[in-house]
Amino acid sequence: GSDDPESVLLSYLMGVEALRKGKQVLLWLTKDGVHVATEGFAARVDVPDAPKVADLHSEYVDSGGRFYACPVCVKTRGLTDAVWVSTAEVKGAPSVYEFAEGGALTFNY
Repeated sequence: GSDDPESVLLSYLMGVEALRKGKQVLLWLTKDGVHVATEGFAARVDVPDAPKVADLHSEYVDSGGRFYACPVCVKTRGLTDAVWVSTAEVKGAPSVYEFAEGGALTFNY
């Protein structure tokens, strides 16, 4: 979340680069990270002397990068009625494994 802007930045840097290489990308958001897929959040994240998170977010979404937000995390943070970005869905672990079936899967907490 916004309390760890470098983690948000690094996730976007990796995701955008993979999309540029023609890969399908899904960021599974857990804990406070679920805020990343809400409208307007990326504009509030700033890492000095680094690429703009808002620009990376726009490229990620415009290039087809997807988000799955952990349903338990969404509920416990009161975000069940949140406005999500166009490529975001509230989906749990089974959907993550379905997406990654036959491909690479990386987790980072």
